[in-house]
Amino acid sequence: MPGMPFEGSHAVRARSRALAMLVAAFFVLVAIFADMLASDLPIACKTQGHVWLFPNVTQPAALTAMSREERERETTWSIRPLVSWGPQTIDERPEAVLRGPWAISGHPLGTDRSARDVFARLVHGTRSYLVFALAAVMVSLTFGVIFGGAAGMFGGASDALVSRAVETISAFPSLVLVLGIMAAVPRPTLTTLFGAIALTRWPEVARLVRAEVMRVATRDYVMSARALGASPMRILRKHVVPNMRGQVTALGAFGVPAVILVEASLDFLRIGGGEGASWGETMSEFRDAPHAWWLLAFPGALLFVMIVAMNVVGEARRASYDPRGR
Repeated sequence: MPGMPFEGSHAVRARSRALAMLVAAFFVLVAIFADMLASDLPIACKTQGHVWLFPNVTQPAALTAMSREERERETTWSIRPLVSWGPQTIDERPEAVLRGPWAISGHPLGTDRSARDVFARLVHGTRSYLVFALAAVMVSLTFGVIFGGAAGMFGGASDALVSRAVETISAFPSLVLVLGIMAAVPRPTLTTLFGAIALTRWPEVARLVRAEVMRVATRDYVMSARALGASPMRILRKHVVPNMRGQVTALGAFGVPAVILVEASLDFLRIGGGEGASWGETMSEFRDAPHAWWLLAFPGALLFVMIVAMNVVGEARRASYDPRGR
């Protein structure tokens, strides 16, 4: 039947998008409940006669000041996370360095060169990557909408200035530009990395917003608003931005995996500037210990799955606002 191939491909795309949504939701839930999955402090416990609720989240000084052995000795009862190790907690046992999955008790995915739990670092790395990527994308979307809207609405010198800036930044690959900015700073930090990545992402948003503003500016309702004395900012806020909200949202969805990939690449090169758990840093330790396959396999697989799932979600978001996709 003539309609069968199209219907079959449409069903496959729908299932792929649904699966990608579930995978993306899984990563979000892991990021939200990271402390419930891996922490050196229990979810609830009674220590030295005092009952603590969610000390793994609140990190009370009375418990963090105690060593792991002291807490275990003074604890009457406890409800522990899935893995009782934090992302930066070092297992003091001599045999805990670079052990494979399940090779030593308490470390289901093994340990790294510093005897830190790989599972805990992957779980908390999910949180740090998603939070960083979402914040960077929000900043880049904000600047992109502001500059792109100004260029399309006012034209003239504003359009020329924004267009030249977009062309200059877009001429360099994102990773190369971020590397250059990080190298130019004497002591790069996570804030430096955040600013560098946000700087490389806004031109793409500005280009889209500028084109959309120039397209909408010729519509009858915009011309009527101008004839009634509406200011350019009011026109941009009331008539232009609502019409391009879908496209900007889809671009933001594509931006999240792009930011995660750049950050993981910099962490792999050990120039990320962060102090928290990182998939890229874990993978970089594989270079010094080629036999420790788990340091590369587990974070690499998670990074691949997250990038693919987020891109499929972005494509689904874009298609939902594209009449041709419907």
